[in-house]
Formats: sequence, structure tokens, C-alpha cells
Amino acid sequence: MRELNREINQEIEREYARRRNTALAAAENQSEAIHKEYPDILECERAVNHFGISYLQASLGNNKADLDHASRELENYKKRLQSLLNQYGINHDYDEPKWHCSKCQDTGLAGNNYCSCYDKLRQEKLARMLPSALLPQARFENWDIRLYPEEITTDGRTMKPREYMETLKDIVRTYCKYFSVLENRNLFFSGQEGSGKSWVISSIAADIMERGYAVFMLPAAVFFDLMQEWHQLKNSFRPDPDRFREMQLLTEALWDCDLLVLDDLGTEIQKDASYTDLLLLLDDRHRENLHTVIASNLSANDLRRVYDKRIASRISGNFLCYQLPYVDLRRKDRS
Repeated sequence: MRELNREINQEIEREYARRRNTALAAAENQSEAIHKEYPDILECERAVNHFGISYLQASLGNNKADLDHASRELENYKKRLQSLLNQYGINHDYDEPKWHCSKCQDTGLAGNNYCSCYDKLRQEKLARMLPSALLPQARFENWDIRLYPEEITTDGRTMKPREYMETLKDIVRTYCKYFSVLENRNLFFSGQEGSGKSWVISSIAADIMERGYAVFMLPAAVFFDLMQEWHQLKNSFRPDPDRFREMQLLTEALWDCDLLVLDDLGTEIQKDASYTDLLLLLDDRHRENLHTVIASNLSANDLRRVYDKRIASRISGNFLCYQLPYVDLRRKDRS
């Protein structure tokens, strides 16, 4: 398996280079457009540059007369330039690059440390390298509520799946819109196979990604496999250093990403360690006020039969739970 850490670093370097080049090119184009439309600004800027050099040369030569002259002219043209910019309604920094991150100016470094945008970019790259459960076409604008029947009767109860899904769509879109300020940050969706759970959570993940947040979406079984390998590496006497670093990065990203989406919880092969890993994950992310979305064929109460009761308690207490209608859209597609 390729060395994930090296590949991610290379991708991040390319991304920062692309951002810098884009910002510099945009600034140059902006400057050329301003100079073409307002040649007096260009003339004034050239004068500022000329007398700035003259001032520097006079300073080095200790020529007071030349120094005073250059200083006066430099100050006059600076004032003239500022007056022209104000007159035309142009920002004084119009020719400066508009960086994607002003803190590090798209270098990834703020002082002697990595910038906060570097960690975010690393998580985004990591998310693309994990096996994803994201459905490519799942977007809110692609929801077809007509696939759900207007009314069904289940166990003697009458339900209106289409109306319910219309309401649910509004709920999850609101969740995405106010993602950063929500108090209820966790969602749990349960329902039988084919009820549309994966479509719902994929739509959420895609929307949040487009808003610039770091999102991981993966099958629950993949999460547990990763955790099993991570434990084996940590307990190994001489683990492969590259793979150890790869798994360390992946694990940190799963714990720290803005939104973690787990699909098909409850379908994986159960192991004792699964309980502990999932419990730690849910507790740590809740404590850090990070968003978690889970989909399962099991209801929150049914999870008590499969998992430790503490996990079911976490989901019941810390998640908003939604039960999807008792329909099988896949069967409908085949008919």
C-alpha cells in the first residue's frame, strides 16, 4: 500500500501552490485592468516607485538636499495616489493578492507552526482516500419525493411517507444551513434496507463538504476494520513505521473532522473491541462539539440488543433520531 503520509503532503503542497498562483494571477489581472481604465493611477504609482528609489539612494549617499527633495515628492505622490483611489472608489490594496487563507498567505505556515488551514486541508485529503459510502448523485436538488407512496398502512397504523420525507428534507437542509451554530449536532437515521437512509446521509455529507468543512463518510464496517488494524499496529513489537503513521493520521482525522458520517451501523461482524472504539468515538466527538451522523437498519432501541447498552444510551441521549418510512425504494425501482 502506498505511503499515505507522503502522498498527502505532496497533494497539499500542490494545492497551496495552486492557491498562491491563483491569487497572484488574479491580483495581476486586477492591477492591469485598473491601470488600463485609470492611467493616471499607473502614472502616480510609477512616480511613487521612482521617488522611493531616489529617497533610498539619497539616504545611502548622505545627500541632504536630494534626500529632502525625494522625501517631499514621495509624500506628495503618495497623497495624490490615495486621493485618486478614493475618487474612483478603488481599495488601496487592490493590487494585493486575495489569499485563500490570510493568516499564512497560502503557504501552510503561520510563523514556525503549521497554519490551522493546513490541518483542515489534510483532513480533506484523508477523507478522499478512505473507502467512501457517499452516493455520487445524492444531492438535495435530486431528491424525488414522489418515489415514496402518499399513504401506507403498517401494523394497523396509517402513515404518510411522502409527507414525512418532505418534512425530513426540510429538517436536514436546515441542519446543513446552520451547521456551525447548531446545538443539536448529531443525527441518527434508522430504517429498513431500501428506505433511503444512505441517500439522506449522503446528501448531508455532500452539502457540508461544499460548504468547506472536513467530512468523512464511510461504512461502519470499514471504521471497525480500521480500528482493529490500529490496535494491532500499536500492540506490535516492530510495526511498519509508514503504515503506523498512515493509521495514526486516519484515526486522528476520524476523531477530529467537522462531520463524521457512519453508514450501516449494526451490519458489521461484532467484536468486543467494537463496543469500546465506538463508545470512545461518540464520547470524544460529543465532548468536542463535533457533528456525527449515523444510519442503521436498527432503531436506537434495537441497538441495545447488538451493542453495549451504553452505546444505545449515547445515541438516544445525544442524537436526534429519525425513523424512515417502511418502504423499499429498491423494489420500486425494479418494478
